[in-house]
This record gives sequence, structure tokens and C-alpha cells, in this order.
Amino acid sequence: MKSILIKQPGHFEIIDQAMPRPADDELLIRVAFVSLCNQHDWKVNKGLYRDQMYLEYGVPGFPGHEGVGIVEAVGSNAAPFKIGDRVVMSGLGGPPLYSEYVTRKSTLVARAPADAAMEPLAMSELIACVHRACRKVPELKNKTVLISGCGPGGLAAVQICRTYGAKTITAVDVQADRLQLALTLGADTAVDAKEDAAMEALSRQGVEIVIECTGNHQAMQRVFRIARQAIVIFSYSEGELRIPLWPLFDYELTIYNSKWLTNEDLQSVVDLITAGNIRTTPMISAIADFDHYPELVEKIGRGEIIKAVMRV
Repeated sequence: MKSILIKQPGHFEIIDQAMPRPADDELLIRVAFVSLCNQHDWKVNKGLYRDQMYLEYGVPGFPGHEGVGIVEAVGSNAAPFKIGDRVVMSGLGGPPLYSEYVTRKSTLVARAPADAAMEPLAMSELIACVHRACRKVPELKNKTVLISGCGPGGLAAVQICRTYGAKTITAVDVQADRLQLALTLGADTAVDAKEDAAMEALSRQGVEIVIECTGNHQAMQRVFRIARQAIVIFSYSEGELRIPLWPLFDYELTIYNSKWLTNEDLQSVVDLITAGNIRTTPMISAIADFDHYPELVEKIGRGEIIKAVMRV
């Protein structure tokens, strides 16, 4: 079977590997579509990960942790799945996903309907991570919410907050096309972060909940002056963040942080996507084959792609 191997920063190969065999509690899955991770694929390819927590993404190595496929074989203790089932995978429970076939623990995949289109489900893991972050807030219903950053995580947060009954959703970004997409996907208001007067007005008015999705330190500092109840930090960022203390104490802010997901989040998101509550197709900027992997990574780095999907 073919797999993508990153041999060194900036260089990948498609190699042949032996077909994996599922253990008793595992499924063998034929991967249909995978979604590139805008953080990991870019940083691994550029050799940018240095922290201990990211050593598992070093090179040489096999990338991929967002995907969807079809069950090809079922271990003796992997019920209730059967051959032909459509399943959604994350980085949990098995090897990286940029391969034709992978194994997964049967308890760590999500089931999709038999007639579900698979391309829209490929990015479910990312959205499940955002889902877990948003659900850290005890109650989103009837809350005023601001989404800082309209990349794939922020656009997912817009839809999740709308699904869970937010009163108003304000989207903030520096790119006009992404702000327009946020409005299309459920935001009530879009604000250009480059407009100082508009951002100052947001600081004066405030919102109850801010979900920070940029990973940009300046943007992260700014949201402390906008939030009135809680801040959810959903962004991979390195280094240290200086927090302005007066709004933290003045508004008695609660800070939530989330990095990963649970399989319950993954199944919830698959259900929301297949029910039409979360739309991923408008977020997919490109669909290509394995051979185009380096081109997609470079486009991600230039900010030209919101989300890219590869056929396997």
C-alpha cells in the first residue's frame, strides 16, 4: 500500500508499505479522504516543531490525523462494526492516516451513515477539537460570542456556537473573504481586525464569551479586553503569552483551554455534519491526490487555503 513519508523538512516521498493487520479490538480501514492539518502539516514540513510536546511530529515521519474511510476487516472483538461501514478517524487509536489502509481501535472511531458523502467528513477531527473547546463553556445558549480568527477552527466555532444557541456571534479576522464566509456560515457580524476604531468599539461594548482561534499573541492579548465572562483558547501557539491583568480581575474572567478531543466529540460532530448543522464543504478550498501534497502545504503556508482534502 502507498503512504506519505516526510523524509526531511520540505521533502516527502510516496512509499510502499506492508498492509497492516487489525488486532482483535481493531478495524482495518481503507482510507478514502484525508484532510490536511493547517498547523501540523505546515510545521512538520518546515521543521518548525522544537518543543518536547511535539516530538511525535518530527521527521522522518508519517503525517495525518484527520480522515474518513470504509471498514475492510473487523477484529474478533471489534463489534458492532461490519465490513462496508463508513467511519471517521482522528489521531486517536492508531497510526497516521496518510496511507491507503490503516488500523484503528473500534472504540476510537465514529460511525457515519451508509449514504453519507465522505469528503465533508474528512475534517471532522479538527471540528471535534473545536467542539470540545466550545463545550468547555458551561452554557453557550443566549450568550454573546466573539470568534477571534476565521481559519478552519474559527469557522467551525461559528457553526458550533450557532448550533448551541448563541444569541449573537461576531467574527473577527484580517481577511475579507474569510469574514464573508463566516457570515455565510452563521456569524451575525464581521469585523476587520485591522480597523482600529471597530476593534476599540468591541472593547468598549464587550461580549460574554470569546473563542480565540488565531494563535497570534497580539490577537490573544486583545481578546482579554473584549471578554466579559470567559475566554476559550483554541489555538496552537508556542512561546509565552503576556496577559493584561486588569480585565482578568475586573471582569472575573474564566480562561478555558483545549488541545484535543474525545471520541464522543468526534461522534457528535459527525452527527452534526450529516444532519446539516455544520457545513464543511464551503471550507474546503482544494481537493487533490497524494501527488499534490507539497503544493497544498505551500498554499496553506501562504494563507491561500482554508482547508485542503486529499483523495487516497
